[in-house]
Amino acid sequence: MSVYGPPPEGPPGPFEPVDELGRPLAAWGQRLAAFVIDELFVFVITELAKFAVGLRHTFAGQVLALAMAIAYYGLLNGSEIGQTFGKRAMYIQVRDLATGGPIDSQRAGLRYLVVGLFRIVPFFMLFTLFDGLWALWDRNRQALHDKIAGTHVVRLTPS
Repeated sequence: MSVYGPPPEGPPGPFEPVDELGRPLAAWGQRLAAFVIDELFVFVITELAKFAVGLRHTFAGQVLALAMAIAYYGLLNGSEIGQTFGKRAMYIQVRDLATGGPIDSQRAGLRYLVVGLFRIVPFFMLFTLFDGLWALWDRNRQALHDKIAGTHVVRLTPS
């Protein structure tokens, strides 16, 4: 049993999309909630780091924040459990599309780099929005960064 309590939902329903191993794919709302939790955490940590080294409101500060975010997502999503703090709270995890197993930290970092790099240039922030919404209409519930990294996000079910 997790310290967070039981998952909010049970096994997949008859029409719920599943991966090749029969695991339910994470719902868009779960992914969004996990992303918001993670981004708030990363924002606070990176702002503190930028303040500590005197790089607030600078391009170098944005690059530092991006590097720290890539490290956060890369190390946690690239771990055996494939979960950031937000994904853990929402009972979802990142998995390799082909094998269903964990991914390495380089691929997990790539997943975030696809999203995070476009935040530095204001016009390209629309790409981040488009990427996040993509999972709404994709039959495999993949965002564009999932497609690029060869991953998907599955919902954990009670065992």
